[in-house]
Order: sequence, then structure tokens, then C-alpha cells
Amino acid sequence: MNTQQSGAVIAVTGGAHRLGAAIVQRAAQQQMRVAVHYHHAYNDAIALAATLRAAGSEVFLYQADFMQPGAAAGFVDAVCAHYGQLDVLVNNAGIWGRTPFDTATGADFGRFNRINVEAAFEAIQAARPWLAARQGAVINICDAGVYRPWRAYAPYLASKGALTQLTHSLALELAPDIRVNGVAPGLALIPEDWDAQRTVQASAHIPLKRAGTAADVAQAVLYLAEARYVTGVILPVDGGVTLR
Repeated sequence: MNTQQSGAVIAVTGGAHRLGAAIVQRAAQQQMRVAVHYHHAYNDAIALAATLRAAGSEVFLYQADFMQPGAAAGFVDAVCAHYGQLDVLVNNAGIWGRTPFDTATGADFGRFNRINVEAAFEAIQAARPWLAARQGAVINICDAGVYRPWRAYAPYLASKGALTQLTHSLALELAPDIRVNGVAPGLALIPEDWDAQRTVQASAHIPLKRAGTAADVAQAVLYLAEARYVTGVILPVDGGVTLR
């Protein structure tokens, strides 16, 4: 699959803003036809689509709440009905949040698992015949925190740990027709409630001594979309934090 020459189709869950939008924008720059799932980010989705269409890109938008069973599969089905093919599925949609041990509940685990793991699995199941027909790829957005966990985020990190293992398992199960990889961002997206001082403090512990960007993660995703002899890999985009 040469994404720049084949009119390849990429579907990105949670693709309307922040990291998802960066992935969509980079894919469009590589002449891919893009499909963007969003939930609440209607205004972001409309603005992103308008910008990309003005630049000559093909864009398909789809709204869905992935807490609902079948919604992720519905997105994939709609993309394939619209474009007639699928080359790359990026499972970027996810939720995160602080859940201290003393107050965490089973409902927290259920919520994180539903969006971060089950919806991704559901989307891959729906995409399988389409991706196999194109020798395509799945890229799951994991988290470097799985390897260096933080306090008070156990349910979230457990869900990303499950997504990491799902990536390895499906890489084996879906080979040779479909490649399955993951990208594990570290401090590559600054939390919206952080100020500049907190970012500087956090960056001091990173070997590269700086925070990354959404564009850094998007670059890794598009590399894995093209890397035809790479499967079962979780690529850290964390400035070297997992080395420490």
C-alpha cells in the first residue's frame, strides 16, 4: 500500500480535534482520503472539514457516541459504504481522567474499557474484511504511561495496557493480511489545564528536555501506515521517557 499513490482511505476515530485532527491533517497532506469520527466536537469537525476541503482533500464526517455498543462498527461501515474501501484505521478515540485509588469504582473501569478498548476492538472487527482486501493497517493510540505509570490513574492506565496487549494479540491473529501497530505518546499533548510552568517542570524529566506535539505523534502514525514490514510494534513517542 502506497498511501500517496493509491487514493488510500484512512479512518480516524476521535479525529476532529487535538491529536486526532493532527493525524487527519497529515494524512490529507499525503493525498489520502480521510474519514473523521467525532462525538461532541461538532464545531471542530465542521471547521476541520472546511479547511481540508478548501485544500482539495476528500473528507467524510460521522458523529457517534462510542459508549453505545455497535457505534464504532457503525462508523467503519459508513466509511466503507462512502468510499468503497478502507486502507488504514486509526483508533484514536479515548477518554482519560484522574481516579484516585480510594474513590475509583468498577464503573470507572467499565467506562475507560468501553471507549479505550472495546470500541477499538469493535472497529477492527468491522474493518477486517476491508483492510484485508487492501493489505491495510490498524494503528492504535496507546500511552507511554503504561510503562511508567502515574499515581491516581489506575483505571485509565489499565485500559491502555489492555489496548497495548490487544495490539500485540491482533498483530499475530490478523497477519499476514493486516498489520496492527500502536503509538504510545508521552508528553506529546499538553493537558488543557496545564500552565507553562508545569510544562517546563514535566519536561525536565524527559531525556530530550522538551514536550512533544500532536504533529510528532501524527508523524509516527503515518510512518506505521506505510511501514509494510512492521507489525506488532508499540512505537513510543515520548522523548525517551521509557528509557529511564
